[in-house]
Amino acid sequence: MKILSVISRNYYGRASAVEPMFLYFTEPLRALGHEVETFDHIQAELALGRESATQALVERIEKSAFDVVFYQTSGREPVDTAALEPLKKRVAIIAWNSDDDWQWPTTSALAGHFTNMITTYPHIYELNRQKLPNLILSQWACLGPDVAPGLGQPVAKDIDFSFAGAIYKIRNAECRYLRRKARLKCFGRGARLVNLGIPYFKGAFQVPWISGEAIAFSEINRVWSRSRISYTPLSGGPTGAVLSLKSRIFDMGCSGALMLSEHAPNLERYYEPDRECVTFAGLDDCLEKAKFYLEHEAERVRIASRYRERTLKEHLWTQRFKAIFAHVGLS
Repeated sequence: MKILSVISRNYYGRASAVEPMFLYFTEPLRALGHEVETFDHIQAELALGRESATQALVERIEKSAFDVVFYQTSGREPVDTAALEPLKKRVAIIAWNSDDDWQWPTTSALAGHFTNMITTYPHIYELNRQKLPNLILSQWACLGPDVAPGLGQPVAKDIDFSFAGAIYKIRNAECRYLRRKARLKCFGRGARLVNLGIPYFKGAFQVPWISGEAIAFSEINRVWSRSRISYTPLSGGPTGAVLSLKSRIFDMGCSGALMLSEHAPNLERYYEPDRECVTFAGLDDCLEKAKFYLEHEAERVRIASRYRERTLKEHLWTQRFKAIFAHVGLS
């Protein structure tokens, strides 16, 4: 099939770092044998303005014989998605929602603009599938060795306890605590503040030489592969008050690291706590469990191995896309 992925490429605005979502919606599809083109709607709006960016996207779809268009919603759409609605009669236009835990009131209003809309939140799906029959439940996944050969190959576990990713305001205090108590090593945007023991301050990310810059997704994967335990906070939303499933719980599934995470709703649908991952309730509990599994390597390896096996069996992006295509009659 010929596919257009309407997706942002730059990771936190850095042209040198590729947004993981860009990889998710290109490389697995190509591995399945599809022809994939991209349209960066965020950069288009910055360069052209919203009206012209919308026109450019519509013309791109109209002039090319795409079988599928995937569209990444953002909560504040850089194009007018209503302009896509007339096109959905001749091409499958499928929206992927990333933050329905707190953005559903906004993203749900766009559902009629697309052939289908995907949510990764089971409770959102159950509550809304009757009134929105075009709603699909899917989930985040791992790129996996079928897409990225060598991903998850055994390497020396020379990092005991790590966090790799964005360390914003709320996460800064949590990571500093675990750094003091359990030598947590942090990598990515905001990590330098934590590693220097500095609390987050307003405007910190405007001075990346102090805060620490975003790192490439390939580098994040290397950190996970080198780690014995990965700290996996699952709080989100504007205030960090919502526990939900994040892409990282699948992303690092092939790494051989033990996932130490908060117990978000529906986690057990995808990974079995205490068998394929370890959950905690509060930072003190997290600290104790990190210490325990650092002292009991054989048990850590058993859980991390089951985590990898479940990921390879059920949670690869190629598997997700096959299921989506089957659901919409394109398999």
